[in-house]
Amino acid sequence: MSRARPGRPARTAAAALACAAVLAAAGCSGTSSAAPDRTTATGPNGERLTAVGDDLRQPYLAYWDEWTKVARAGDVAAAPLDAHADEPNLSILRASVDQLRQEGQHMSGEVKHRLLGVRTDGEARRLYDCVDLNAWRIVDAGTGHEISQVGQRPEQLSIMTMRRIDGVWKVTDIQNPLPCPGGTAAPSRSS
Repeated sequence: MSRARPGRPARTAAAALACAAVLAAAGCSGTSSAAPDRTTATGPNGERLTAVGDDLRQPYLAYWDEWTKVARAGDVAAAPLDAHADEPNLSILRASVDQLRQEGQHMSGEVKHRLLGVRTDGEARRLYDCVDLNAWRIVDAGTGHEISQVGQRPEQLSIMTMRRIDGVWKVTDIQNPLPCPGGTAAPSRSS
């Protein structure tokens, strides 16, 4: 049975969104099409996307692996976030875990991904990922019980900026999410 802590629903909802590294639910709509097997796709504003190669896929999924470890533990020292994230994203991730810890909470479950494609923007890469957070839940650290959530959360199209820093691709920025095109996200290897 899920129980919300009295007087904390707004802060709990904010922590859930921050912990998902998706900072706000946008009311924007758009259409995208996935890039099957190295072909071209389009983003919500008609931008051209190409398939995500292993050079970006591996560090991106490693970012999520480490992020979910930290959020599940409720401890920023649980995994080396700075190996996969950089500013300003790194500070946002750490602050959201600290907020959860102060609330006596942590995350549980899995995050699913459906990578739509990538767009090159100078030296940066914008990775388009349909993130499914329905199984990514807030848990009371003391009791282990799930805390009442905001509700069903559809897949969200997260546009994650990756930059090569000291020779390593890192997630540095996250755009406010958009509605995701149809389909279902697959579990990441961090699930």
